[in-house]
Order: sequence, then structure tokens, then C-alpha cells
Amino acid sequence: MIIGMMAVMAIVSCKKKEETTITTTPVAEPTTEVAPPPAPEEEQDGTSISVGTDGVDISTKNGAKETNVKVENGDAKVEVKK
Repeated sequence: MIIGMMAVMAIVSCKKKEETTITTTPVAEPTTEVAPPPAPEEEQDGTSISVGTDGVDISTKNGAKETNVKVENGDAKVEVKK
């Protein structure tokens, strides 16, 4: 039985070991270039509705005409621009 165990240990110890290598890629140096600021967005014609826990906001724009409705805490505010 001892000879059998020694044979198994010899076979296991002679097993070819695989080496794994870890390759690292160089990290790019941070650039000092600053991106240009985004262009200001123009309000487009249309209607937007926003509903949240704090109230409702409805905005409509058609050219120079603009209507805003806000409902918050039970109070309503209507603004019309022509």
C-alpha cells in the first residue's frame, strides 16, 4: 500500500505545470484638453407635461406664444405670454 501511494505521488508531482502570465497594457496619460461647452439649447415649439410628487407642470410653446401652468400644494399658477 505504501508503494502504491508513492507511485501516485510520483505521478502527481511529475505533472506538467502550466504557467500563466499576466500582460499589462500601458495606461494612457490623461489629457489636459478641455471639451468645449455644449451649445445652448433653444426651446422648441411643443408641449411638455411633468407630473411628480410635488405637483404638475404643463408648458406649451408655439412660436412667440407661450403658456405655463403649475399646480403645487393645491395652488395653481397660470402664465400666458403672447
